This record gives sequence, C-alpha cells and structure tokens, in this order.
Amino acid sequence: MKRKRLAELVREEAGDLQEAPAPREERPGEAPHGGGLEGSPPGEGQGERPLPPYLTYVRKECRLRPDQLDALTALARRLNRERRGKGERITENTLIRWAVDMLLENYRNSDIFHSEDKGD
Repeated sequence: MKRKRLAELVREEAGDLQEAPAPREERPGEAPHGGGLEGSPPGEGQGERPLPPYLTYVRKECRLRPDQLDALTALARRLNRERRGKGERITENTLIRWAVDMLLENYRNSDIFHSEDKGD
C-alpha cells in the first residue's frame, strides 16, 4: 500500500466532512450522543461508513495543569489496556467529556440547581 502524504489525508477528511450530514439538533437538557465510555447503539451506521464521533463534537479548548494532563493520560492508557480492544478507544478527551457530563448531572440534581429554578 502506497503511503499517503499529509495533504492528501487532509483533502480526504475535508471531502468526507462536506459529504457528512449536519449534526442533529439537541433539545435543552438532552445530553449529546456519541464518544462516551459506552459504545454506539447496535445497528447504527450500518450500510455506509459512519462519521467518527469526534467530528460530531464542538471544539472547545481547555487549559490543564501538567499533573492533570499526566493523570488523564495515565488513566486513558490504563482503561484502554483493560478494555482489551473491545469497544471505542478511550482518549483524554473522552475522559474530559465524561467528567463534564458527570459535573453537569450532579449540578442538575443538586439543591443549588433547584433553588435557582424557584427564584431563590
């Protein structure tokens, strides 16, 4: 197999993005699907090559301390070793998305969220 140059790979990805369907609208309070620690639902994307989950997300930068990044990297590697090739690859970004989901879920379930709704 002939090796591809970076420019060729970028052109292919850009072409795939132009052909990809627009991301679906999310309802308020609904968590977006994809790329979490769980796999995709059975039967999804059969017949055509599915869009990689990371391309469905909105880009947002976050600055981390070196110790945070080291711990995230170590955890992602450990989880990937433990999964033994089953399911989706777990990256530092996967763990960050999961942590944000957990933070938001805990906030929604907290007394602070409910008191703000009542106008206190």
